[in-house]
Amino acid sequence: MASTKKSNKQAKAGGKLSIFIDVVTMLSQFITPEMLGHTAEWLKEQKFSDKFVDLVRKIHFPEDKDPLDVVGYQCDAVEELIETKSADLSDNAPIGQWRGELGRIRRGVELLGKAPVKDRKKVKALEMRAKRLFDSAFTAAVN
Repeated sequence: MASTKKSNKQAKAGGKLSIFIDVVTMLSQFITPEMLGHTAEWLKEQKFSDKFVDLVRKIHFPEDKDPLDVVGYQCDAVEELIETKSADLSDNAPIGQWRGELGRIRRGVELLGKAPVKDRKKVKALEMRAKRLFDSAFTAAVN
């Protein structure tokens, strides 16, 4: 019975964190550079690497507005999370699945980058896949 109460508390805490991350992600389009500075400090306090913090900045404030570059930054950030936080992730974190999805997304970016005309629907699909992957890895790293 005690383990059920503990797992219920963990589920509630994970659910609250998931909602928090969803809200932060939704509001990220309205983040100012000053707010991103505070977010960067929080990430550093949580022991995320400087490279990851820099990639988060590039995700939210890319130098150019090419969506494929943002997808690349998200993939790099997930890769950095796997490399630096794999010891901190729970045992059931789907690292193998993340790596497989990273490979598929990167191949998609490469193919679309070589195409003379970029298919908007395919770019949007890659953006959504990369966002889901990033959110999944970040949620696992924060929990």
